[in-house]
Amino acid sequence: MKLKFSAIFFLLCFFTVSSQENQSSKKWLRIGLIYGYSSQNKIIQQDSDYSYESNILKISNHFNLAKKGNHVWELLVEPSYYRSKHEALNYWHEYFTGNENGNELRTQFMRLKSINEYVLNLGVTYRYYVNPKLSIYALGNVGPMYIDTETERLKKGFAFSDIFALGSNYKINKISFDLKCMIRHVSNANLQMPNFGFNAVGFEFGTYYEFN
Repeated sequence: MKLKFSAIFFLLCFFTVSSQENQSSKKWLRIGLIYGYSSQNKIIQQDSDYSYESNILKISNHFNLAKKGNHVWELLVEPSYYRSKHEALNYWHEYFTGNENGNELRTQFMRLKSINEYVLNLGVTYRYYVNPKLSIYALGNVGPMYIDTETERLKKGFAFSDIFALGSNYKINKISFDLKCMIRHVSNANLQMPNFGFNAVGFEFGTYYEFN
């Protein structure tokens, strides 16, 4: 289901962009350094089964797909690193109760763990220019990732990172400043078990060098 959703998302983006008039060259628009923070419970209480929070670093690249007036579609490419912390909180979680060695698993996972996540975020941004300096935007991406630590919610190894965000950008000459709120989901499309996944809400801010 997740893979089908991802494919549909990118197809919709592709056909929408392809239908735009006055397409211009697929040039590199900006490059920036982004810092962010997201959490499963600290910002918005979501699930009492576990805690999960991340500090985020990204190298953000935007490429032009199409432009018509104040409306711009962009390709987003973001190599990203997430330094995360996770702890299982539910003693009766089904991953524990459904295993013969449930007590051993509780000992392993019901303690705070540090996790490294390496992600390549690939997505599409729709941007509206309020004026030549200020723009607002929405973005969605689906990126492959590697997670280096197993938890009761997700197997170590290959997974996907999905993000939806709303943000704004303010440009001063060749430098712009960016702020966004984001929702993130991590899972592996049932390629490995367990696959309960992680959810988080957070923010990102950073600065870009503008090429145009």
